Amino acid sequence: MLFVFIGLWTIGLLLIVTDPKRATTQWISSIAFTGGCGGLSAVIADDIVPYLFDRGLLTMPVAVLVAKAELASSLMCYFGLPYTFLMFAIVYYPDYSVWPWKRWIPWALAVLPAFSFVLEPKPGDPIPYYFVTPWAAPYIVAGAVLLIMALLKEKNSFLRRSRMLTTLAAAPTLVFALFTLYLLPTFFGFSELWRYNIGVIALTLAIIVGSSFRYGFMGLQISIRNQKLDYTLRAITSGTSILNHAIKNDVGKIRLFGDKIKSEAAAGQTDPAQVVQDMEVILSASQHIYDMIYRIQGQTQEIKLQLVELDPCELMRDCIRTLSPELQKVEVREQYLTEEPIAADRAQLTEVWTNVLTNAIEAMPDGGVLTVRLTETKRKVVVEVKDTGPGMEKAQLKRVFDPFYTTKSGKKMNFGLGLSYCYTIVQKHKGTMNIHSEPGQGTSVFMQFPKRKRLPAGRELI
Repeated sequence: MLFVFIGLWTIGLLLIVTDPKRATTQWISSIAFTGGCGGLSAVIADDIVPYLFDRGLLTMPVAVLVAKAELASSLMCYFGLPYTFLMFAIVYYPDYSVWPWKRWIPWALAVLPAFSFVLEPKPGDPIPYYFVTPWAAPYIVAGAVLLIMALLKEKNSFLRRSRMLTTLAAAPTLVFALFTLYLLPTFFGFSELWRYNIGVIALTLAIIVGSSFRYGFMGLQISIRNQKLDYTLRAITSGTSILNHAIKNDVGKIRLFGDKIKSEAAAGQTDPAQVVQDMEVILSASQHIYDMIYRIQGQTQEIKLQLVELDPCELMRDCIRTLSPELQKVEVREQYLTEEPIAADRAQLTEVWTNVLTNAIEAMPDGGVLTVRLTETKRKVVVEVKDTGPGMEKAQLKRVFDPFYTTKSGKKMNFGLGLSYCYTIVQKHKGTMNIHSEPGQGTSVFMQFPKRKRLPAGRELI
C-alpha cells in the first residue's frame, strides 16, 4: 500500500501545482488525496506499527497517537472518496455553470459525510456501514454516470478525448472501490477486500502518467512541453527568424493577389468591386509586415504581445479571405458557434491562424475539405482547423512543435518555424495548442484561448 499512498498523493500534488485555481483540478486532486489516505492507513497498520514494535519504540503514548492517525486516515478515505468523486463529476460536467444553486451543492452533499464521523460502527466494523453505504453508493454511481454522460455529450473531438481519458482514470477505480469498500463489507462481511484496490489504482496511475506525456491530463502536459519549447526557443534568435517567416507569408499573399489582378486585367474581366477587395488584402498584408517588424524589432529572446479585445470569428474570416486564391481546389466549411471576445495581439494571432490555415491547404494539393470551427466551453474559446490531407505518422507528430523541424523539405523558403512560432504565441496568450493526426485521416489543430469580458472597442489591455 506504500505504492498507493505515494502514487496518489504525488499525482494529486502535481495536478494542484499545475493549475491550483481551477475547480476541476482542485476536486480531482482531492480524490487523489482522500484515496491516498486509505493507503496511508494501511501503511501505518502494516508497516509503521510493526517497525516501531520490533524496535521497542511503541510506547503507550506513541501507540495512541499512531492509532488516531490510522483511524483518521481510514475515515478520510471512506467518507471523503465518494464525496470528492461526486463533486468532481459535477464540476466537470459541461452544463455545471448554469445549474441552479450550484454554490450550495458542495455544502449540501457534505452533510452526510460529515455526520458519518459522529456515528459509532458496529463491533468489528471499521465504519458505520449501515449509514455510510446508503449514501456512499449513490454518490459513486451518480459521479460515474455524470462522467459518462459528459463524455457522450461532448461533440468536440479534442475535448472528447480529454474527457475519455479522465473518465477512464476515475470511474473504473471508484466503481471497483464501491464494491470493495462498501457493498461487499456491508452485505457479505468481506471487510478486507480493499487490499485488491491496488491493482486498479496501478492501472489508473498508468493511464494518468501515460496520457500526461502523450496527450495531457488535466494540464500536466502543458507544463512539460512548455518547458521544453521555452528552452529550445531561447537557443535561437527567434525574433529575426520569426520575422523572416512572417514576411515570407505576406509577400506570398501580395504576389498571389497581384497576379490575380494582373491576369483579370489582361483578360478584360476586371470587376472594380473585386479589385478593391483584392487591394485591401494586399494593403492588409503590407500593414501586417509593418506590425510584425514593429513588434519584434530588437527582440531576439522574447516576443511581447499588445493585447486588445477582438472578435475571433471576425479575425478568422479575414484570415480565410486573404488566402482565397489558394483555395481554388478546396471546399471551406466554416462554423462560428461563439460570440465571445478574446484578449489577443491581432498581428501575432493573424500570423498564427494564417500559418495553420496555410499548412492545412498545402496538405491538400489535389483538393479536399478545410473545416474551420469556433466553439466555446465555460472558460475557453476553442478554434479547430481540420484538413482531409494525408495526415502524419507518430514520429512526425511528436516533433511538429520543434523549431526548424519541417515536413516540407522540398519547398524553398521554408524555415520550419511555423508551428514552433504558433505554439509559442498561443502559449503567450495563456492558451493551449494541440495537433491530432493519423495517416490517411487528415490533421486537426486545436487552439484554446481564455474568454475575456467585453471592453470598449479597440481598447488596449494592460
